[in-house]
Amino acid sequence: MFKRFLKFTLRGIAGAIVDTIVLFILTRFFFHSYFTTYILGPTISFEAGILVAYVICYFWIWNHRVYHNTSDFFRRIPAYNGAALISFSVKMALLITIERIFHFDVIICNLIALLFSGSVNFFIGEKIIFKEENLIIQETKEDIG
Repeated sequence: MFKRFLKFTLRGIAGAIVDTIVLFILTRFFFHSYFTTYILGPTISFEAGILVAYVICYFWIWNHRVYHNTSDFFRRIPAYNGAALISFSVKMALLITIERIFHFDVIICNLIALLFSGSVNFFIGEKIIFKEENLIIQETKEDIG
């Protein structure tokens, strides 16, 4: 599990980079009100980062627990996105709390919040979305087929 957590950390870095770049572009060029800068922008950027993170999880981190077909790939997305919404709730609560207390720039608040919300996301992925039982089912199908 430690090796997967390290990979997940790298996935988190990739997701955070995508999240931050999207947030930077949105808040510097398109969004200027408090709502669009601190609510809408982080929402859009988080979803972009989550999509990249899911692809990394599916094909690299938990690739030994998936079926490697289109149906399985898309079947897991709603659960992964649901887990991401839980993680997103943690992120947004922290982002707004940090901004209110310390008055940091949205990018700094976002990065701090991502550190905590990422841990929540890992444990949901490990124990629910890509749980070990899927590996047993896959091995059984490979033995039969």
